[in-house]
Amino acid sequence: MEIAAELRDLAGRGASGSLEAVDGDVRGTVWVREGRIASATLSSPTSALGMRLVNGGKLSLTNLGSALATQQQYPQMRLGDVLVRMGLVTRQDVEAVAWEQLCDNVAGILRMTDPVVTFTPVTASAAPAAGPAVADVLAAATTRLSRWQQIVRSIGGPDTVASLTDATFPTPDVTLRPEEWAVLCRVDGRRSLMSIADQAGFTTLEAASIVESLVAAGLVTVPKPAQPVPPVLATPAPAAPTPAEPDLFDDPSALLRELSELGGESRRRVR
Repeated sequence: MEIAAELRDLAGRGASGSLEAVDGDVRGTVWVREGRIASATLSSPTSALGMRLVNGGKLSLTNLGSALATQQQYPQMRLGDVLVRMGLVTRQDVEAVAWEQLCDNVAGILRMTDPVVTFTPVTASAAPAAGPAVADVLAAATTRLSRWQQIVRSIGGPDTVASLTDATFPTPDVTLRPEEWAVLCRVDGRRSLMSIADQAGFTTLEAASIVESLVAAGLVTVPKPAQPVPPVLATPAPAAPTPAEPDLFDDPSALLRELSELGGESRRRVR
């Protein structure tokens, strides 16, 4: 059963437990509680909440440092809860980032081509707190998969390396959002999209979308994405040679007959 269908089945049964998918070196886990998504993790790097809020213009580095220091005193508290309790960000800011991370991780799990999927049931009390509905997460993850395919066709995949153009500094009529500045400052012709996303605290999809907008603004350039290799066409077999017309003189008897007729005609002319 495919992963999306498995999650829908778990939602329909109101199940609680962990759904693990392994495809080569990639491992993803989705926790459900009473049929709702609780969390989703992927073995690939996940964007950091603090840096995501900083580069999104929601939090200053100074305040992030204060929150991290407070979290060290109360390690049982999550960073998002610390930030909210300190009044540095709103609960909506934290939930928005958490939603992006959740949907991006589920999209990465759905992108697996040949996963081995196992489900381990647990009691509801043993699972993390229930979150959004499975249908909502799958819909958002599917949209991300479609968007990712568009980006790959436009600027390439996670290994794409962007470079600055001569018009790096925006003109007065170009206004950049904090997220765009955060990505633009990390474009150096060496870092990949995945590396920029990791350092800026964005998901790879978010960073790629921002780079795409910077390319459209003429501030960044990327190598032209490789085009699919056209299928090798079979070399047409050479046409069969047209049979040669039979040579009348290939037959010795026909040659003698022709010479005889020519000789008789010559004698008639002499007379």
